[in-house]
Amino acid sequence: MNLSRSLRGCALGIALLAAGADLAGSATAPFQARTDADGVQRVSLVGGSHFFRPAHILARAGLPLEFTLSREPGIVPHRFVLEAPDGSTLADVELDETPQRLRLTLAAGGYVFHCPNRLLFFKSHREQGMSGRLELRE
Repeated sequence: MNLSRSLRGCALGIALLAAGADLAGSATAPFQARTDADGVQRVSLVGGSHFFRPAHILARAGLPLEFTLSREPGIVPHRFVLEAPDGSTLADVELDETPQRLRLTLAAGGYVFHCPNRLLFFKSHREQGMSGRLELRE
């Protein structure tokens, strides 16, 4: 009986640790795009093994927004696809270790970015968590 109780306690502890890790990961504060003296908002975005960093970006609508896009070192190819609130594609950029710039001026709203790449019959990178959101506010 004591062994059974110990195993249940251990399983409960593991479940609580896992839940805490999930909550800690989702509690990451959004990144606020910085506006430089030239009036351009800038964000450096890195893609890697099923992540974008930062994954949640806040910016002001109607001002130019410049992304510096890059990929972490490695051989797995990734792309940055930005979708408008209506689901249309606004940008589709192959990520490289050498940074690339993408400049857009967008209206207020919620935008999604992701990597649609997939290897053979595996889940797409997006399905494995390689996505994020861009919020543009007035």
